[in-house]
Amino acid sequence: MVEMRAFAIAAIIAVLTVPAHAQNLNLMGGHGGGGKLGQKSDEQIAAEQQQKKNQENAYKDALKKIPDQPAKPKDPWASTR
Repeated sequence: MVEMRAFAIAAIIAVLTVPAHAQNLNLMGGHGGGGKLGQKSDEQIAAEQQQKKNQENAYKDALKKIPDQPAKPKDPWASTR
């Protein structure tokens, strides 16, 4: 009976640690991988920087298209007062 209880506790602990261990997997070789797989070439870095710059410019252009808000907000209850 005691052996079965110890086995059950060990099995529960093992099952609960699997998701925590899975969070630390480094499948793509990114952060802390130390391998050649996660490193980017100069062309990839330049392309990402250009894409980021294009996105920032598109965002700024979109902000310019938004009309200015009136200085004083309208009071919907003004006519009832």
